[in-house]
Amino acid sequence: MEPHNLTLVPFSVTGLTVLGIFTLCMAAIVLEAKLHMDKFKPALLMLLSWLVIGIHYYFSGDDPARFEPFLKAQEHNEIEVFGLIGFMAFMWMIVEILAERNVFAALNGYLLKRGLGAKGLFWATGALSALLSPFVNNITTAMIFGKSIKQVSENREYTHVALCNIILASNSGVWFLGTATSLMVVLAGKISIAGLLLLAPAGLIGWAASAWVLQTFYLQKLPDNVITQTQTDTSLKRGARGLIAISVIGLILAVLMNAVLNIKIEFAVGMLLGAVTLYCWRLKKKRGEHIQMLVQLQKVEWNTLMFFIGIISGVAALNHAGWLTYISHLFEAVSPTWVNVILGVISGILDNVPVEAAALMSNPQLGFDQWALNALMVGIGGSLTVIGSAAGVMVMSIDKSYTFGTHLKYLPAILVNFFASLFVWYLQFHLLMK
Repeated sequence: MEPHNLTLVPFSVTGLTVLGIFTLCMAAIVLEAKLHMDKFKPALLMLLSWLVIGIHYYFSGDDPARFEPFLKAQEHNEIEVFGLIGFMAFMWMIVEILAERNVFAALNGYLLKRGLGAKGLFWATGALSALLSPFVNNITTAMIFGKSIKQVSENREYTHVALCNIILASNSGVWFLGTATSLMVVLAGKISIAGLLLLAPAGLIGWAASAWVLQTFYLQKLPDNVITQTQTDTSLKRGARGLIAISVIGLILAVLMNAVLNIKIEFAVGMLLGAVTLYCWRLKKKRGEHIQMLVQLQKVEWNTLMFFIGIISGVAALNHAGWLTYISHLFEAVSPTWVNVILGVISGILDNVPVEAAALMSNPQLGFDQWALNALMVGIGGSLTVIGSAAGVMVMSIDKSYTFGTHLKYLPAILVNFFASLFVWYLQFHLLMK
């Protein structure tokens, strides 16, 4: 935590006002489906906390230097926000350009041409979500394969089971930069990308265990003829293979630049986006293939990015008012493992981004194994309820019949995902690595 004016304490008028603003806005975010209001709107209102804190400093005396802690807190928040939003915007643009060249549509088409039945498609979409989400993020994989499931079946029970599987698989991508929470832990310098990769067994085994439960206790009871529709033939557009190659090679180089040269991952991915756009320019000049960049830019979920700006700024204000010291004390008073598990459960109720932001800004002194557990629990903990992660919210937008209550029908599988991942982490970090 950055130092702040000792007069700004949690149970002061300013501290309580900041907490009140955050609580009211979080309530509106949790109830976004009931209120029919996009959650970025109350999230941005959290910025009011900085106005309250600024007024506090203004009336705290005549010393011109009294604003120094306030200015440092805002500067620190700006750096964190830029890192997260920069990375997500750059990656989102790359994904949208690949989508424009039919890369993901062709992948879905390929699956359907294989003649996969209900179970085959269930496992294929789940496995691809689990393998792709670490690299193209959880919300994108939920969108791609969620739409695929909706296109091939009108059976509500089947689509619900398959969509739950996709949510769990998409959120299992905590072992790279597939969830905002994993990205936040890396950007905060708590764990390296190489260290994050060690979570792959926990993420993948946890998903596979939950998929087995979904198949055995839910999918098995359904008739075989739930696949009723076929997708129209899709093929890769010109230049798609070149873009895939550039994206894969560029992502590998970005990770190496971060690991070896200590180049910030958002800067490295920005270079990758530059290479992708140059290749698109070459396609236009040499082959007459025009990819409208402004159109792809508009497809980026800017409301999601604004949500992150508001949430992180709101949590930073809580931190500056001293509220997050209680989380730090909790890590000292109780086993860090239990605290991380509790944070994982809370992330399913609130949203995993503010929970992760609070954990990071409270700055507890944890070892590598506990920061890895923190990234794992808060990331997959978002699957505990459908509103706890971006993947779940995306699925609800794709299928309006998939609700909070629908998701809880599959609670046994969801809990297996949570605790199987926790067990693999314990086995790996506390038994095998010691």
